[in-house]
Amino acid sequence: MKNLNRDQVIYTMSREHAPVLTVKNGETVTVHTYDCFKDRLIPDDSSFDSLLFDELNPATGPIFVEGAKPGDTLKAEILDISLAPTGVTEIDSEFGCLAHLVKTPAVKRLPVRNGKIGFSPRLSLDLKPMVGVIGVAPAGQAIPTDTPDSHGGNMDCTQIKTGSSIYFPVAAEGALLSLGDLHACMGDGEIGGCGVEIAGEVTLKLTVIPDHQKPYPVVVTDKEVMAVASCKTVDEAWTKAVEYLHDYMVTETELTSDEAIMLQSIAADLSICQTVNPNKTVRMSIPLKYLEAYGYRQK
Repeated sequence: MKNLNRDQVIYTMSREHAPVLTVKNGETVTVHTYDCFKDRLIPDDSSFDSLLFDELNPATGPIFVEGAKPGDTLKAEILDISLAPTGVTEIDSEFGCLAHLVKTPAVKRLPVRNGKIGFSPRLSLDLKPMVGVIGVAPAGQAIPTDTPDSHGGNMDCTQIKTGSSIYFPVAAEGALLSLGDLHACMGDGEIGGCGVEIAGEVTLKLTVIPDHQKPYPVVVTDKEVMAVASCKTVDEAWTKAVEYLHDYMVTETELTSDEAIMLQSIAADLSICQTVNPNKTVRMSIPLKYLEAYGYRQK
């Protein structure tokens, strides 16, 4: 198994970036990451003024996967997420759905111990590790790591966690996958602009699926299949997510178009991943067992 040091970071996802690590098709790699603030808010004497806004959302990578070429799909299986002992969250008057209610920036450091996150002496939160930023090089111009799109990126999808697989459309030789922005936990929507931002390590297996591409990310867990869409507005994103899941159901199972629509209406769920990034992200999910009843087999 290979390791990728977290000092190898980028702030855009681009086909022009030189890879910092090459792995074989089907190989496992552990990727070390900073938090989204590049750990600048972790020291006790740091403050909101410590942030460098040109160093937000560092993503470790990119990784070149041998055999991946445009038109293929890259499958990233999340095998394990290991977190640092301290996370951080912050609010400010420039970012988030409730920014207008914030008078001065506030930072809270949150210890992670024994599977819990210490929010205060009165409250501990359940640990729910997830990956906020993960994606491949896009087909066109470089896209900042804080921006999600069809290549993945800053989707902030709470279901990108240990045991899940994410499928990305490959647009560049080697796919050029990068990741970062881990969270110890995060609410769907991320309305304040932050989850529990934290450094850590992600172990994942990277596999090329040749000549089989969907032009959108798909996340599969042990219970659900979900299509993910990122657009300028939430309305645009949910519309695309609905269309994407319908396309996936019709092309990957024996369901007819009409049956897929019916099943989406009675058994699928729309969820907002995040409302705060330059593009907003929505997922539509359906129980895996319903697709398996119509011949679905995970690749």
